[in-house]
Amino acid sequence: MKKTFMIIGLGRFGSCVAKALVKNKADIIAIDKDEKSVREISKFVNNCVIADSTSLNVLADLDASKVDHAVIAIGNNLQASILTIINLRKLGVKKITVRADDLSYEEVFEALGATDVIIPEESSAYSLANQIISDTVLDYYGVSDDYAMVKVIVRAGFEAKNLIELNLRALFDVNIVGIIREDKFFIPKGTDTINPRDVVVVVGTRAKINKLDDFFNKVEPKKKEQKSTKESKPAKTTKSTTTTKK
Repeated sequence: MKKTFMIIGLGRFGSCVAKALVKNKADIIAIDKDEKSVREISKFVNNCVIADSTSLNVLADLDASKVDHAVIAIGNNLQASILTIINLRKLGVKKITVRADDLSYEEVFEALGATDVIIPEESSAYSLANQIISDTVLDYYGVSDDYAMVKVIVRAGFEAKNLIELNLRALFDVNIVGIIREDKFFIPKGTDTINPRDVVVVVGTRAKINKLDDFFNKVEPKKKEQKSTKESKPAKTTKSTTTTKK
């Protein structure tokens, strides 16, 4: 059975969430007070309404009580976000994700009944910092405070080996959950190889992923040929002396 979602607030963040859910073929209703925002999202979402989520009656008329998950993406309007959380809780919505523009709002929203609080700017900044620290990390997704899912590109000179031979789980305590090869994603088996220029999707702690990144991409310096330390000594020349008898 498909989950149903209500996206409240159709600015940049809310619109992105709505579009992503549509791509995943989810059932959604998108609402905003602003007619222009609703008109824009209507190009992607079939069920979108101009409505004020701070009104309990409006949400009730939109059958908010029947949605599985509500996402409040109002932003820059603390009062509207607070009233919307309260209304959704009154209507019995079990999962409520709220966008916050300030970390100080997190405790307030959770106390009111939000099940999850997202700070987009903070999340994006953290992801960007972890991504740009390495030239071979393409994407970084924080799973928790300690763990992340990362896309790592494998250098061109890497020697292709299968996952059983590489034994990465034992060596680095990470899990390879996917490989992208020539723009096609697949979930690897133990007999599948990791080839040069593959993009590997890996889950683990940041420290362990860094070690894996080094393993895939650190080029070992070539050993210099040792020159012979023994130098041939010039041969001694002996002068012949001839004595003539008088």
